[in-house]
Amino acid sequence: MPEVLASVARLCALARVGRVVLDRRQLTRATDPGVPEGVVAMGKALELHGLDAIELATTMTDAEFLKLAGLLIGEQHDDAVQLMETADAMSIWNVRFLSAHTGEFVRVPSAPMAAAARPLSQPGAGPGAGPGAGPVAPPSTSAPSGIPADVEARFSRIELAMARGDGVSLCRELGELSLPAHFARAATPMVLQTVVEQLLDTNVPSDEVIALLQRAGPAGARATFLQLIAAIDVGDRRTLYDAMASLAATPDVAKEYLTHDVWYVVRNAVCLLGETRAQSAISAIGQALRHADYRVRMAAVVSLGQIGGPIALARLESVLFDQSVDVRTRALSIVFAAPDGEPLPDRLVGVLNEEQAIEYQMEIVAALGHLQTPRARHRLQQVCETAVNSFEGTELRIAAIEALRRGHPEVADAMLLKLQDDPSPMIRERIAAMLR
Repeated sequence: MPEVLASVARLCALARVGRVVLDRRQLTRATDPGVPEGVVAMGKALELHGLDAIELATTMTDAEFLKLAGLLIGEQHDDAVQLMETADAMSIWNVRFLSAHTGEFVRVPSAPMAAAARPLSQPGAGPGAGPGAGPVAPPSTSAPSGIPADVEARFSRIELAMARGDGVSLCRELGELSLPAHFARAATPMVLQTVVEQLLDTNVPSDEVIALLQRAGPAGARATFLQLIAAIDVGDRRTLYDAMASLAATPDVAKEYLTHDVWYVVRNAVCLLGETRAQSAISAIGQALRHADYRVRMAAVVSLGQIGGPIALARLESVLFDQSVDVRTRALSIVFAAPDGEPLPDRLVGVLNEEQAIEYQMEIVAALGHLQTPRARHRLQQVCETAVNSFEGTELRIAAIEALRRGHPEVADAMLLKLQDDPSPMIRERIAAMLR
């Protein structure tokens, strides 16, 4: 399937915008002479596995797509569920399979989600217990001494609501448990997962769902986070992210995922820490500045900018030499957008003088052009007026003039008039062209 594999970048780019559905019927009917053979081969592969379609999530990565292609051209699976289990074992988490037998999409759970749903060891087995320990039976509904019969009856109704998938009744019964000990017993990880889903089904008022998750503490925040990293739709992720940001236990739970091996899980955790606006989160966010994936480092930069203050800005100093252009530019934008009146550290003020690479200085100038702060305007004016004797220095001045016109048009005309008689022929020629 060389043609399909060659389309990885294009498909993933589309998936980042929305989502991509590969429909078997459309693929197998693509008989136009210009259609690559790999397209039809993909359709036949879906048919062999009993699939009508595959939906790629917005978080699909190139590596996952390649593994998915290998899975589809490999051993045949009898049904979508078996294929899903194999995909889960291969860490292909951002795919949904539409079964030809059931007509329903089956989603591969993310690793943390799958772990949350996995049976626990027997009580008392401890962390060292092996597979022989066996799964735990559901919590018994027989009443320990001292629990009223009406509370036990409510536990039974919660269990029944879970079995039926009745989130409305589940939330109502859970909310009626007034004592913390009773609530903690009923609010198991699986129950809380169902509670979180009511944010997306909208059958229960969102403030009631949030209240239950707040009451559950870290367990509620963890259930919300697991739903967040498994969400396919952009709208669902926005809803879950906003809910997560409102929970008091979110900072502690987010820190648990900073060492996760999937980049977008770490990115979500970093972004949520930034939402706290808490100085105490700076140290944890700083760890992500060294992450291997530039998207995580970008999120860390933005989160530090959200928190602000001298400590957060000082952490951004290390990012000024990041290997990613996007990360460096974002860090510089935040630094120069800091409140006026608070002097920047000498290290940041002198960055143009210390770093001699023209590409780096061009990035700084471009970043300043997107800011409307007095500090950014003043720095651009300085670059425009600084006389230089090198070609690269002149190019930097021209870039600064253009950035000034783009970001600060209120002073750009005066600067153009001032530079009409500049000693540099290149500057005079460019100014004349701009004034026409």
